[in-house]
Formats: sequence, C-alpha cells, structure tokens
Amino acid sequence: MRWFLGLAAVVGVGLVVFDVLPAAYVFAPLLSLLIFKVGTASFGSLRRGASYIPDGPPRPVDTTRERIVYWCAGCGAELLLLVRGTEAAPRHCGERMTDRRETASQPDATS
Repeated sequence: MRWFLGLAAVVGVGLVVFDVLPAAYVFAPLLSLLIFKVGTASFGSLRRGASYIPDGPPRPVDTTRERIVYWCAGCGAELLLLVRGTEAAPRHCGERMTDRRETASQPDATS
C-alpha cells in the first residue's frame, strides 16, 4: 500500500511539473492524506502507549522506613508517594518527575 501511495505522489508531482493538471488538484488530496495519516498515528499511539497504567494491584508504601518524594523540575511541585501502582515515575508539566528517597532515622538504642 505504501509503494502505491508513493507512486501516486510521484505521478501527481510529475503531472504538475509538466503542466497537465493544476497543482491544487494534486496537492490537496496528498495533503488530506497526510493529515489523515498523522491523525490516525496519533490516536494509535494513545491506544498502544499506555506504559503509565499500573501492571498490578497497588501496594502501600511503608513511610516509616522510607519516604519516596517525586519532584517536578519544571515547576517545583513535590509529590509524596503513599501507594505504588507502577515503578515508572509520574509525569508533571509534561516531563517525568525525579524521585528522591529519604530513609527514616532509627532511634538510638544505646541511650
């Protein structure tokens, strides 16, 4: 199918170059086909690329041992993780947030 569309585009450009057809008759269908292909590819990527969807049941995070805080470099927003659904970092301002892990201090047993 792709070779057919490429061949049709080459033939159409040839017809315009040799002044057989007006350019609008050739380029309007090619432009509409390009817009259609970009639109279907965009919706297809939304359907396929769901990597942010958790792949299992959510697991609670023990905040007494470790605090996981995600930070957005774009605006400075911070997010404290209480329940983990997936290992991927969340997105904010269109970019992945960076994680910062803080270990809880243990009370001193010798005092």
